Amino acid sequence: MTVAAEPGQVFDVAVAGGGPAGSTVAALLARAGHAVLVCDAARFPRHKICGEYVPPAAVAAFSDLGVLDAVLDLSPRRHVGMAVVAPGGARVLGRYGEPEQRGFSMRRYDLDPVLLENARSSGAVVREGTRVQAVTRCSDGLFELTLSGHPAPARARAIVGADGRNSFVARALGLRRPERRHRRWAVMGHFEQVDAPGDHGEMIVTGYGYCGINPLPGGLANVCVVLDPHRPARGASSRRGAPRAAGLPGRNGLAAFFRERIEEHALTRRRLRHARLSAGLWATGPMACGSSTPVADGALLVGDAAGFFDPFTGEGIAMALRGGTMAAAVLGAALLRGDLSARALSPYASARRAAFATRLRLDRILQAVLARPRLADWVARRLNRDQDLADLLARVTGDTADAALVVRPRFVARLLLA
Repeated sequence: MTVAAEPGQVFDVAVAGGGPAGSTVAALLARAGHAVLVCDAARFPRHKICGEYVPPAAVAAFSDLGVLDAVLDLSPRRHVGMAVVAPGGARVLGRYGEPEQRGFSMRRYDLDPVLLENARSSGAVVREGTRVQAVTRCSDGLFELTLSGHPAPARARAIVGADGRNSFVARALGLRRPERRHRRWAVMGHFEQVDAPGDHGEMIVTGYGYCGINPLPGGLANVCVVLDPHRPARGASSRRGAPRAAGLPGRNGLAAFFRERIEEHALTRRRLRHARLSAGLWATGPMACGSSTPVADGALLVGDAAGFFDPFTGEGIAMALRGGTMAAAVLGAALLRGDLSARALSPYASARRAAFATRLRLDRILQAVLARPRLADWVARRLNRDQDLADLLARVTGDTADAALVVRPRFVARLLLA
């Protein structure tokens, strides 16, 4: 079902961004009877820089949204787990468990249109190719949004910023908090004929950061190099272009730069020796971002707009789906009460903290380990000696086990004794 916007209509909610988080919020609120507008600068389908792995926890989210069958129709790969290759070469494969506990591997080019169409069919007004250019809070309490390609502004009682790491909504509302410690950059492409295992992905720790190789449907693989500016890459192209802090060249030198990073490591060199670029390359960064708070009067931030740390553990899409669900529940209740104050919306911020704080703490611990090659090698060797510990860590990063299980002293003690 497609709902057309009436001239002068006041929406209950305007959602900036039609990715997984924004589509989830929009579908759930529209299904509950609220008037919802979704705007996205892109036209779908479109490629998106992402590891393109959806962890096992997303299975339940897709089911709750009513899109699981449509996702399965995309014939995603169902990985048995994820492998990490430490700097010294030790390789650990953490397994998720039974087949129904496996996640999905598929292009965002295919997945995101399914989620956006679900929002549209649920009753939301969807405007693709429409960028939010200005956000104004009017004297009557409504938000007024200036939209590209639309002479008349849109008006809404509440606004949801689901417009990614560089969220315009977060900046317009003064909610963006700069992340200065973890300013990694990424270069990603889709490749054919990658010589890699087909039933799991690999995260290969390198001198410059790491390289993720994720098999996709149709004989493709997502290959993404993530660069730490504190561990500069070698090679002539790293001296040629901007942004110099990350060692990334301009678009003309990106292919040579990417190839040099692949050639730096024996395993990535072997994996891609016969590979052919199918789509891309795309670059982005700095990737990490944060918000001072994900709520304000009449406003919520969801997905990467609310905060993003690092793609190594692959939690982005699952967190976007879960956060979108929490946001819809809180915002829907606030709309019914007629109270859209920051205080009324604060349960969303509390729910996010309860759901994600321990997991994000674990992410930072893992990054600290990976930044120390000797420690990373030591941990990998210990995990190889205790497959149950490796599998538990995989289930935690796949969001099917509580992250608290691996930040407790008992886990550390068992790792020391392995």
